[in-house]
Amino acid sequence: MKSKRTNNRRGKPKQRNLKGGTDDGKPTKLRIIGGDMRGRPVTYHGEEFTRPMRDSVRENLFNILGRACRGTIAFDLFAGTGVLGLESISRGSTSAVLVEPMRKAIAQIRDTTERLGIEDKVRLVTGDAFALADQLLKPSSPEDDTAWIVFLSPPYRMWTDPEFFPKLKSIIIRVQQYAPPGSVLVVETDNTFDLEQLPPGDWDIRTYGITHLAFLEPGNVCGLVTPFPVPE
Repeated sequence: MKSKRTNNRRGKPKQRNLKGGTDDGKPTKLRIIGGDMRGRPVTYHGEEFTRPMRDSVRENLFNILGRACRGTIAFDLFAGTGVLGLESISRGSTSAVLVEPMRKAIAQIRDTTERLGIEDKVRLVTGDAFALADQLLKPSSPEDDTAWIVFLSPPYRMWTDPEFFPKLKSIIIRVQQYAPPGSVLVVETDNTFDLEQLPPGDWDIRTYGITHLAFLEPGNVCGLVTPFPVPE
């Protein structure tokens, strides 16, 4: 995540504007957009350690996924506010695994899940997604064919960082290799990243302002699944 300069000193709180954001334009009010929990609030106080996906981008993302969420396990490896996994549950995912290294963010996600009454559907994992990916992204048993929705939405700078980009590629390749048929991988980058550097696959690329969303159905590599529905 790109650092931002601020004139706030000595811990002075940022001023909220009437549109539900801070004066630097960062949103501070998040709500679930669709599904069973549509309109319910998601805890978020505008801290710098997280960058929620813009509502308009999130709405387009889930419109594209359509019914693909139903009956799946959602994985958000850079959870932040947890809103992607929570939105997935609202739209039919049976459970979500949310990975986040910041304990304050984990506490906020826990607060949201308690208010929504979905604690039993959400597994919160405090830790480094790169260290945990191999442990998490595998079927629970050889017979488990529950499809995944995997969100890979790290701080944008990681995509162009020579330290982190190979690790992101490894996660993508692992999803390609281990995700059950019917799974979908969603990658979010900004326009500073060359999407041609993504591992080979039948990527569906969508662009919204500076944001790129790249969709991939890992099962298609083996011809095991049909494309997920895309609204006309």
